[in-house]
Amino acid sequence: MPPPLGHLYVVDLTDLRGAFAGRLLADLGADVVKVEPPRGDPGRFVPPFAGGVAAPDRSLPFLYRNANKRGAVLDLHEAGGWHRFCTLCERADVLIENLGPEGERRHGLTPAEVQERHPHLVHVALADFGLTGPRAGWRLEALPAFAASGALHASGFPDRPPCWLPGYAAHDCGATFAVAGALAAVLARARSGAGQTVEVSVQEAALNGMNPWSIPPADYARLYPMLPTSPPRNADGAYHVLGTADGYVRVLPGSPRQWRAFVALLGNPEALEGEHWGVPLFRLMSGDVVRAVATEALAGRTRAEVLAEGRRLGVPITAVNTPEEFVAEEQTRVRGYFRRTGFPHLGDAPFAPAPFNFSRTPAVLGCPAPAPGAASAGSFPPRAPGRPGGDGTQRPALSGLRVIDLGCGVAIPETGTLLAELGAEVIKIESRANIDFLRRVTVEPDAVDRSWTFNDASRGQLSVALDLRAPRGRELALRLCAAADVVIENNRGDVVCKWGLDYEDVRRVRADVVYVASQGFGRGGPLGEASAYGPLNSAFAGVTWLWNHPDAPYPAGSALNHPDHIAAKLTAVAVLAALEHRRRTGEGQLIEMSQAEAAAYLIGEVYLEAPCTGRPAAQRGNAVLYACPHGVYPSAGEDRWVAIAVVGDEAWERFAGVLGWPLDPALASLAGRLAARAELDRRVAEWTRARSAEDAAAALQAAGVSAMAVQNGDDHRADAHLAARGAIVTVEHPEIGPERHSGNPIRLSRTPLVPPAAAPRLGADTEDVLIRVLGLSRAEVARLAEDGVLT
Repeated sequence: MPPPLGHLYVVDLTDLRGAFAGRLLADLGADVVKVEPPRGDPGRFVPPFAGGVAAPDRSLPFLYRNANKRGAVLDLHEAGGWHRFCTLCERADVLIENLGPEGERRHGLTPAEVQERHPHLVHVALADFGLTGPRAGWRLEALPAFAASGALHASGFPDRPPCWLPGYAAHDCGATFAVAGALAAVLARARSGAGQTVEVSVQEAALNGMNPWSIPPADYARLYPMLPTSPPRNADGAYHVLGTADGYVRVLPGSPRQWRAFVALLGNPEALEGEHWGVPLFRLMSGDVVRAVATEALAGRTRAEVLAEGRRLGVPITAVNTPEEFVAEEQTRVRGYFRRTGFPHLGDAPFAPAPFNFSRTPAVLGCPAPAPGAASAGSFPPRAPGRPGGDGTQRPALSGLRVIDLGCGVAIPETGTLLAELGAEVIKIESRANIDFLRRVTVEPDAVDRSWTFNDASRGQLSVALDLRAPRGRELALRLCAAADVVIENNRGDVVCKWGLDYEDVRRVRADVVYVASQGFGRGGPLGEASAYGPLNSAFAGVTWLWNHPDAPYPAGSALNHPDHIAAKLTAVAVLAALEHRRRTGEGQLIEMSQAEAAAYLIGEVYLEAPCTGRPAAQRGNAVLYACPHGVYPSAGEDRWVAIAVVGDEAWERFAGVLGWPLDPALASLAGRLAARAELDRRVAEWTRARSAEDAAAALQAAGVSAMAVQNGDDHRADAHLAARGAIVTVEHPEIGPERHSGNPIRLSRTPLVPPAAAPRLGADTEDVLIRVLGLSRAEVARLAEDGVLT
């Protein structure tokens, strides 16, 4: 059986910032040809290098992000190269590029020209700020892109500059949404026969994929005046990183039971007694007390002892691993996540594959990134003649599909929300007896419809209240699953098995179901039934440790819920791939996914560093080996910053010109600038302090230097560019009134999206769904309510 996308042909015209899109499609089986100019992709020379040698085929970021692709070297400015490129596109299904609104587009690559020349083609335009709007012409390197997302402002200690997550996190969010949009367009093309343009803004995708909860609080502050509209940077926040005698652990006791278990782990200290500690928002606002008490209680115990006792008690807890420790973890080894590929220059280094395990379509194990000059590889077979278009009706891509959401929190509900906005009917099954823990994130303990986190994560879904402890509730839930195309869940351990709603249970009543099981550490292994949340998955995978200044007091990483938000979108990509496979074969399947492995997939080059260079991964703060100046600098105002990335010698000359510095021969090369990094950072900070972050970024962007103000939630809500693009959406919630959210960053030129809608009140749609979907009468529904089944 071929992989789910084994029939798709993709042309990849991205640089290193967008390469993850093609890598993701290739990992799902698509035949991806990476097109490079004759001079080669500049990403081939981005360190670190395998073996410490700078060569065009040894850059670890390039090798990792372009694995599983084939290569073609084409000069699009020369007639023969352009003709061959057009032939590739004529035979391809998808074109991915991140050329921006200008550049190569003047050579026939505008969306309108591509669609006119290749009407069957799904054309993915991944642009830093989108193709329209006041900042459409700006360029974002990885660090300024992270600043534009809001994730940078939320990360690190308040007495230091905000600290980024090294790599390409913001652009990878853009790539993930781009692939989701591409697959939605492929599904729509099967119905209509026509391709279309898929436009994705990296800024909007990264806001949605890393920090969407920064947007709603301003509207919830009407109800909860104590709620900060733009929270200050607070290191690890409520997801405490705690020291032990020989290392660090991270804990996240979310439910009342988990909080009691955590207090027991600390020895039931008197300072944490009282009913008020049962209120999540009180604990959130009293984090300093929790940290002080926990630090004293754990200081004399080893990390292994604390982990073992915490897991015995049921505390969501994990080690704060280095990347190398994650590779060596028993859970990682038992699940066999990393592959030993034998790639040239990588040898037996641990290679991170996609985090999806499909039960019917095999994973793509990996092949090397294309070698430079591999021009002969870039070809596709001729396309079969296209069938005529459909009935002309433009419907959402997933119109007519039904999804059952058995999940909680973020990592599955946000999958449902994205599928809902692509046209699926998404029905969330929940109850007061087994309430989604996000509904408890309020000031009022019983105000289950007033949580800004739940109301963001579960937008656009329907809510059916069924008590799954009752046999009748489980029977009705199984009947709903039998009426669904997709079932998604992320419950701990064997919970769905106890409900009788695991994959095998559902498959018996719906043979072609696409079923997702997404657990924190994945199914199986010693941690297969352990509780986990996003910040714990990051800690386990080595992300939290990496996300730090080297002189930080402890490895706090960030208070964000990473990888929850973007893992949910990766899951949606897997669902869309499985639906495309089902469309062609009629076959459903189980998709199993570890959220910790999803976090690892996004930084896969980091695990290659130690074995390939002899140097373990390092905490470098905002510094990189490929650019200088490269950092986050103070600007005028309180806690205001600007991110600057001067990549390349030409950018350095333009940068020096903006700052009025004479060109110093000693700084003409990257090596010279890296040697003078501390002094350069001091001088840059003098310049940035004298102006606003927005003015500094605008001046540098006007000269072609990548820079961006470090934005927070208040900035995004007031951002003229986001407003011009409609990126912040407002929905009317029955309990809250108008509330703003980060919108869906996918723009489809032909296929409509479903307008954003509010999250459901608990059980609001129970009667409608049971009557409409299962055919029950109103009298039957009323009897079920009387019997306590609908609670």
